[in-house]
Amino acid sequence: MTAATETGTAAGSTSNEVADRLRLAMRRLARRLVRTSSDAGMTPSRLTALGALEAAGPLRIGGLADILGTSAPTTSRLVEGLHERGLVARTPDPDDHRATRVAVTAKGAELLHAQRGRAIDALARRIDDLPPDRRAALVAALPVLEQIAHAD
Repeated sequence: MTAATETGTAAGSTSNEVADRLRLAMRRLARRLVRTSSDAGMTPSRLTALGALEAAGPLRIGGLADILGTSAPTTSRLVEGLHERGLVARTPDPDDHRATRVAVTAKGAELLHAQRGRAIDALARRIDDLPPDRRAALVAALPVLEQIAHAD
């Protein structure tokens, strides 16, 4: 342990350093979970769009684009890929018959739930491999992580 670590000025002690380490760890973990649990042809973007549609209910492309933080053309391509796989359905918008809404199909919900189950299982195996003290630290950190994730 260096003197800097002992005095609390080591890397990871400032909010920016902690944020950067947390960002990197979350990104790596998310990539691992997608790789271990993704169905063929289901990119992280497609899974995110499908999950957003499941959570929000039927949406216009523009509404989904707002949630995803992407452009309407990008979102339209994502939806087209999901529609080709039978994972979403398009229906006329009851408020504007010139527009359509997109919703998750039963097949899409089944795929999403199966994917989530595989991701949870993969993560649970990693947690099971932790020594008891590290597992306890993770459990203790969950409320803080949840607070950060839900803060606006």
